[in-house]
Amino acid sequence: MADETSPWKLRLYTERLCLRVPASQDAEDLYDLFADAEVMQGLGKEPVSAVEDVRAMIEEGMIGGWRTDGLGPFILETAATDRQVVGQAGLMIFDTRDWTPSTWAKAGSHAQPELGWALTRAHWGHGYATEAAAAIRDWAHERPNIDRLVSLISPDNVRSQRVAERLGAIPTETVTPAHSKRTTVVWTHPPIV
Repeated sequence: MADETSPWKLRLYTERLCLRVPASQDAEDLYDLFADAEVMQGLGKEPVSAVEDVRAMIEEGMIGGWRTDGLGPFILETAATDRQVVGQAGLMIFDTRDWTPSTWAKAGSHAQPELGWALTRAHWGHGYATEAAAAIRDWAHERPNIDRLVSLISPDNVRSQRVAERLGAIPTETVTPAHSKRTTVVWTHPPIV
């Protein structure tokens, strides 16, 4: 179920989670996620060393995607009364010519929405990633300009591969994104009909 009164108030609800657009105030709650070397290796990025680094990621990258393309990452928090941030998941645009992060406008006909997720280690193994990604996938297929979703997953990220499999995605090609220079598998999600 979605509540879309405005892009900044967008909320998706699942059985156990509330998915919402990020805010600068989320930096402290996301620090453990982005400072974790194992999580960041799975994302093909280096871990951060300060809360201010996370705040900059939120303000420039996460919120920027929502402003530019009308999509981006959601903050995942438990729907219980003592709401806890458990991670982030959402959509970003990649340019398929070199599989680098981009925008609809810059990538043009080579724009490909990617569904990704990352959870704080303390919340692994509870099904939150699959639950959130399924809600985002369903929401994305309601958007008129999204006809296909992929997930870019490191070959050694078995946990994310399992999430992709539970979502019905299949590995379709191996690429080396220009920005990370790390081998990545493109998992293609089935269309919603």
